[in-house]
Amino acid sequence: MTAVWDKLILLLTQNLQIYQALLRLSQKKREVLVAVNPQDLEQLTKQEEMLIIEAGKLEKLRQTLTGELAAALGLPPGQTALAVLIEQAEAETAAKLRTISETFTGVTAELVELNAVNEKLIKQSLDYINYNINILSQSTAEPTYAPKGQPDTGRAGKSMFDAKA
Repeated sequence: MTAVWDKLILLLTQNLQIYQALLRLSQKKREVLVAVNPQDLEQLTKQEEMLIIEAGKLEKLRQTLTGELAAALGLPPGQTALAVLIEQAEAETAAKLRTISETFTGVTAELVELNAVNEKLIKQSLDYINYNINILSQSTAEPTYAPKGQPDTGRAGKSMFDAKA
């Protein structure tokens, strides 16, 4: 049974390392967003995707392992939460699992905060880009079709992109 607990600790530690790497990438992403560097942003996003895929694989393994552990301990199938398993573990194992759990909580809280900031930065960048596109094209939102019986008046203003043939 000790081997299963050790495997769980190893699995959770690996998952924690991935989340810590995601946290570092989110911090870099904030810097890249502030610096408005799309190439670096694309590279960071690809790295994030790879880490998220790996975290998903580890999560499936964790679910399988905690299910097996719960069955071995005589717990119902739904009782696979880490807090429930910690109560069933020996003191030393429980202490390791608590430490991992607390670290996970801190990392995920930081990730949530950073992601919210990054989301705002991305929205501001998109708003700025859309504003500049509208200024450059001098476009206004006009209906595509004219009401029945009325001719389509076309565009009200000219754009710097207008060209005559």
